Amino acid sequence: MATVSAVTQAKRPTFMAGADDSLLNEEQKGVVASVRMLEAEMATTPMSGEQVKAAVSELLPPAVLFSPSLVALPYLHRDLRNWLNARGANLEQHPSRRIKMTLATARYPEAEERTVATEMVSEVEAAGRRSRVTGTQQESVLSTATSAAASRSSADPAAHNVAMHFRDQAAKFSGDLGESWNEYVAEYQQVARDYELTASQKLQYMHNLLRGDAKRFFLDRVHGTAATFAQAVDMVSAEYNSIVRQDRVKNYLSGLRLSSFVKDGTDVTAALEKTYKTISKLAPQVPRSHHGESYKVEFLRNAVVGNSWATEPLSRIATHCLTFQQLYGELEAALHLHNEACLAVKRDEIGHPAPKNKVPGVFYASQGRYACGNEVNDTGIFQALVEGSESVVKDGYGSTSDGPGFA
Repeated sequence: MATVSAVTQAKRPTFMAGADDSLLNEEQKGVVASVRMLEAEMATTPMSGEQVKAAVSELLPPAVLFSPSLVALPYLHRDLRNWLNARGANLEQHPSRRIKMTLATARYPEAEERTVATEMVSEVEAAGRRSRVTGTQQESVLSTATSAAASRSSADPAAHNVAMHFRDQAAKFSGDLGESWNEYVAEYQQVARDYELTASQKLQYMHNLLRGDAKRFFLDRVHGTAATFAQAVDMVSAEYNSIVRQDRVKNYLSGLRLSSFVKDGTDVTAALEKTYKTISKLAPQVPRSHHGESYKVEFLRNAVVGNSWATEPLSRIATHCLTFQQLYGELEAALHLHNEACLAVKRDEIGHPAPKNKVPGVFYASQGRYACGNEVNDTGIFQALVEGSESVVKDGYGSTSDGPGFA
């Protein structure tokens, strides 16, 4: 993705350059100052258009950008759109061609933020259309719109925080066989405690935890049906931890082999750790009949049996009643010792090479042949000696039939 150089950034127009800061209220000044600080940072650190858009989205969540105070300053939204496009954001214009709606739909990467921003803009614009009445009615309508936006604003920071925490797709549950729903729920519960979410907010923002098929299931079956967060968790668990799925997980762990990870290019030590973690993560998802320490030990044993370095630890399973954790520790130690032994043997071979077998290049007094190789194996030495003996016999120094033939 192309980035905009610092030199090019310096040539771009300053945000709200023509505004008289003394006429802005505190909230408006804060927004302008935030964007200008980002602009100063970009002067030394090049950023791509997508990175600029993401940075501004983080600085200005919907509750800030479309607050009543900023809506009262429409030039700010126009200048922000031009400022972003000048820095490579390339915002796609909304079909309505309205600047606020373009910022709401094209600037936020997360669906939650886009929904919130779009709803806020719709409320503000509806209030503006209704305000074409008498002054008294206008004040009443604007007051209503302000209250609605303010009430939404109070919840938006939490929505923004949760969405940002789970913005990485790898942090979301998709329902794949290698994923444990309970682990994702535990992570979400911790995030809820960190941001002090209420019970209703936990349910409202739960969709951030999901992606792919799991998210489609949530939106189709759970959203709007579950009354509580716990009920929503149970509904997803029932779908992605069914009896059929439990059997699939059990079969997968029963056939799991260390070699399958090694084939992917992972070294054996890392493959052993990956095998251990896979069993730890998926074991809670097997049928209840296969819960327990002994089954995890069996899964790990089946994964490594056949490797010479694993023989001794595996032989102690029955005699020492090894737990899953203990077996992994002994396998890890055995593999480490095996690797050390292999390295030691290689060092010995490099430091003390095997002696080379040599035979003379020339046998004198008809004792051998000329141009015999200097380096031969034991078979070559034996053959050379045999040929030398035959030469002696042929030259009259002995006889194969009449005995030694001494003079």
